[in-house]
Amino acid sequence: MEKPQYVKLTVEGSKKTKWICGCFLTEDDYFKFCDKHNAALKKAVLAQIDELDMTLVINEG
Repeated sequence: MEKPQYVKLTVEGSKKTKWICGCFLTEDDYFKFCDKHNAALKKAVLAQIDELDMTLVINEG
């Protein structure tokens, strides 16, 4: 069976996991957080960027 295709910006598609608060994980591992958890989880991810060495430097020009 083929997985459904969708545009991530619309956050549509088959959900793999959905929590009671409204956060969910799609079949292709895209997380969408509810209003209650969005700020805290964004802060947690941003705090880990340097530790995980995920910074990408883009030279424009």
